[in-house]
Amino acid sequence: MRPASALTCPGCQAPRVEGLECPRCGVIYARAEARAARKAEQERAAAAAPPEPAPFEVDPAWLVPPPDLRSDAHPLETAAFDAADEQAVHELRLRLTVVPVALFLGYLGATGSLRFIVRLFTMLVHEAGHAITAWLCGIPAVPSLWVTSMGSERWYSLALVLAGGLGALTWIGWKLRRPAWVTWGVVLLTAQLFCTLLLPMASTTALIVFGGDAGMLVLGTVLMGCFYVRPGSYLHVRGLRWGLVPIGALSFWDCFSTWWAARTNTEEIPFGRMEGVGLSDPSRLVEEHGWQEGDLIRRYVMLGVVCLVALAVFHGLHLYRGRSRLRDAVRARRYQDP
Repeated sequence: MRPASALTCPGCQAPRVEGLECPRCGVIYARAEARAARKAEQERAAAAAPPEPAPFEVDPAWLVPPPDLRSDAHPLETAAFDAADEQAVHELRLRLTVVPVALFLGYLGATGSLRFIVRLFTMLVHEAGHAITAWLCGIPAVPSLWVTSMGSERWYSLALVLAGGLGALTWIGWKLRRPAWVTWGVVLLTAQLFCTLLLPMASTTALIVFGGDAGMLVLGTVLMGCFYVRPGSYLHVRGLRWGLVPIGALSFWDCFSTWWAARTNTEEIPFGRMEGVGLSDPSRLVEEHGWQEGDLIRRYVMLGVVCLVALAVFHGLHLYRGRSRLRDAVRARRYQDP
């Protein structure tokens, strides 16, 4: 049996007659039926599809900040604690502790039962003190084990080469904005000009002999100060500063402890003769250059105290420079910790 819709015209609903089109409205039956079938299919598909989600609506109450997030309760910006800050704080901790600990351990090593072994290392610094003093005076010198070979006259060509090197160090430091290079260049160049041009030869020889133990004090302090080199420098990146600090501490205490003890006991002064070398440095200063024992002790002790004070000031200066970075890092970490 045919459905009722098939007995009427799809356009005007009049009774359907035989033929291709309706005599009343002129609708072609086949086209009208196809159009009606497509419309019914679309309606069924729309009914089967899931409904569209409703638009997201924000509750106005959510936009009101809670009491603890008011702008007057917290700073406008919170400092960020990044990896660079972490490294800076770690470096500051190292600079705070390493040199004082090295001084303490160096004192124990230089005054303990292993003092002979310690002098196998500090002897090199002692001979370097002789050689560097001779170079600053314009005299050629070659340091070696237990002895430093030196010339008997000034070589002004050597002095000119050394002055050129120190001048180049100063100029490069000024161009690269490295104050430490400029300072070292100016200080050493001034010392060289004075020792080479103004110091008589007799005083020059005494100064070179004095420069052995004096070099242990001064160079030991400089080696310990190398721990404060600029981050990213060669000594810092390669870790060489970790080796220079203990050598400097041992060298300083190996010399300073001897002369400090000689203040109350002159038998601590290393007078005598070394086999294959000759008189010791204190014996040469007293017997050949006429220095008094008291003057000898006082000059070494004063130089050691000056080196300790300079190292303490240098230590405090670097901590003072890093205080602002440490304060900012601690404040940033406090904000980020839950």
